[in-house]
Amino acid sequence: MKKIGLRTIKTGIAVFLATLAGYYGLVETPVYTVSVCIFSIKNTMKSSISDARSRIVGTLLGGFIGYIFALLTHGEIISTAIGVVLIIHLCNLFKISDSAGIASVTFTAILIGIGQNDPLTYSIFRTIDTLIGLLIALAVNYGVSRHNHLKYISSAFNSVHIDCIDLVSDMVVKNDFSEYPKYEELFDDLKNYYNQLLDEITYVNKDAYYNDVKEYFSIFEQLLHHVHGLYLLENNSLDKSNWSEDAIYKYHLDSISQLLSMSLLTELNFDLILDL
Repeated sequence: MKKIGLRTIKTGIAVFLATLAGYYGLVETPVYTVSVCIFSIKNTMKSSISDARSRIVGTLLGGFIGYIFALLTHGEIISTAIGVVLIIHLCNLFKISDSAGIASVTFTAILIGIGQNDPLTYSIFRTIDTLIGLLIALAVNYGVSRHNHLKYISSAFNSVHIDCIDLVSDMVVKNDFSEYPKYEELFDDLKNYYNQLLDEITYVNKDAYYNDVKEYFSIFEQLLHHVHGLYLLENNSLDKSNWSEDAIYKYHLDSISQLLSMSLLTELNFDLILDL
């Protein structure tokens, strides 16, 4: 059975803290705080901080527009729809389109719930509810099991790279490269873990030496190219009996053999590389 991912666990923790904040009266309407937490948790610290900046701007924008609309229209249905359109357009203009959702949530929270409340006071409290959700998500992303998260990513990277080696080796032995699409899928997974590693390293140890990881990953990029070449050759060739004499075939096969040897000779020690 597939394990529960760390992002899922972090989301649960953030929701718990947001609900707790509502229980103790730190936020007036915890449902907005909880909602923000749910879609603000990210896989890596880099993406979390990058998104938090633009979402804070989006929240303030939604709060400001919400106050203006509440002051002028006091929550009319048509004005709510027009306001959301305006906010999305402004987020696109300010190049914070990823924040359009949270800005719209802040805006609609004000317009729909305003009732007989004072527009300024109500807008400030709804904006604060949203900002607290962002801060909780950021704190959880930063503080919860970053060490374990890196361990998980590096372990997943190692597992997938072994699968890549085994698959390519098997194709070479069988002289059958029809499983290239499967390798392509594995490579996409490997690339995903690789990118997460590079993103997270900055926030764990800025002095970590990860050139070895970059060089090692490049081996699998090159394997992708050469296996793809043989896959295309296999699909376009009517006669495989003369493959061994084909210069293109030999070039790709020799390159694959060299790259596999390099991958087997290189041992990645993530504890040492990441200084875990």
